[in-house]
Amino acid sequence: MLPGSGFNNLTAVALTTVATLASAAGAPLPSQSAFFLSRSENRNQVHYALSLDEACRPVGTRPVQVYWRMLERGPSEVEELLGVEQPVYGLEDSQWVEATAEGWRVRVSLKAFPSRPIDITTARVDGKCQVQAWTKLGNSVSQLEHVFVKTSWPFSVDFVRLDGVGPDGQPVHELIRK
Repeated sequence: MLPGSGFNNLTAVALTTVATLASAAGAPLPSQSAFFLSRSENRNQVHYALSLDEACRPVGTRPVQVYWRMLERGPSEVEELLGVEQPVYGLEDSQWVEATAEGWRVRVSLKAFPSRPIDITTARVDGKCQVQAWTKLGNSVSQLEHVFVKTSWPFSVDFVRLDGVGPDGQPVHELIRK
């Protein structure tokens, strides 16, 4: 459970992306990727990014955006999710935004796993915005490094694997079979 979070029965996990942010005063910064998902089909990735302002505050009532990084076409190619992809990779409609003692927290849930909420936090650390996502991963608080989806033809999922680093610095893995 996150200290002071008030979330019952939530084993927390960290997935961290630290980014250096620069912005004109008052202008929202580009979205900062909090975590991503890859599939066995190709190198493309689904990113879950938090839109921040210059003070590392989430921007708007739905600050977490989901998009494709189309790495098969090039490192800077991005696309929105298609409507048919929303049930698998999209987010539930609600995004709960809250100020914390350390910064901000946004709670989201993937449509494919609505019972496993993800808390994305942001705070200023050493003059930079630090973005972390927290969710259940096994029985420990862990930093999530990768979500991998093993698909099979034509349209099924064999398993989802969460790879991360536990509080002791050791690798942790959770395999979810649908």
